[in-house]
Amino acid sequence: IYQFVIYKMIIFDTSRQIKELMQEFINLQKECLAQINAMPSDGCACSINHYCQQHGCNKGDCSECLHHIQRGCPSFHYCCERITYCYVLRFFNRFASEITHFINRYNFSRITSLNVVSLGCGPGSELYGIIKSLRSRQYRTQINYKGYDMNNIWRPIQEMSKRHLSALGYNIEFHTTDIFRDFEGFNNEGITILVLNYVLSDVVKYKTAEERQHFADCLTDFIIANKINFIFFNDINFYGDVSINSGVQLMKLVIQNLRLREKTVHDKYFYFNGDPYRGNENWRMYESNYNLLPVLQGNNYMRNVETCGSKQIFVKIQ
Repeated sequence: IYQFVIYKMIIFDTSRQIKELMQEFINLQKECLAQINAMPSDGCACSINHYCQQHGCNKGDCSECLHHIQRGCPSFHYCCERITYCYVLRFFNRFASEITHFINRYNFSRITSLNVVSLGCGPGSELYGIIKSLRSRQYRTQINYKGYDMNNIWRPIQEMSKRHLSALGYNIEFHTTDIFRDFEGFNNEGITILVLNYVLSDVVKYKTAEERQHFADCLTDFIIANKINFIFFNDINFYGDVSINSGVQLMKLVIQNLRLREKTVHDKYFYFNGDPYRGNENWRMYESNYNLLPVLQGNNYMRNVETCGSKQIFVKIQ
């Protein structure tokens, strides 16, 4: 009995520590929930002429807009402040948790400084996933993060994150410029990790086949020019085909480009339980698909998004 009590105490204490470690994540959700609750749903500005009402939703309900953006061939992208708060409350836990599962596979205990660049970062969910993984394993790794996204609609949430994470001492920057043209580097140090978190599927949605090929070429040039060591690709689980109609296929094209440029590339492929289809790349399934970050009590936006569901590709370049 004594051993059982001690065991329960250890489990409780560990759970409490992890929860305390990500209080910053809870605080971000609280602020987003407060912001969206303060917006009058019947009088909010809408740059897309209230798509919600035209498609069976109540005015101010962003569900249909999110569905339209994330499925099929969208006619608009994230374009109003309200939908960004809804996005964080609905998807942030899943997307950050997927990155935590990813980072947990690798030992960063000997790395004192981790230089991370995120392309198409949006509100930066990967940042919380990285922090969660490193801090829960008590790594004292300094994180230097640069997120690039040319859509400045995410700026308010990016500023919230910088404020909520400021006490941790990490170097966090967000940029709305073109990363291929304006990347400034890390004080003459290289990039440790390039994160591609739900961005390549967006490229597929919004660009023509010719533009996708051009993007893959630009991304390959960027990787080589900046001597990137690792790429963490995390995206929707649609596998796609040789027409490069998915984020997975676009990532495979970049890997092919790197090999054609005589780079030695080691790639590994991961998925979560429930994935509908995979190719022959020796995909490995995670033992758990549970979300790993705490959920804000009273957040009713996170419906049906309670488990991880992405495909992931790890790339090591030599």
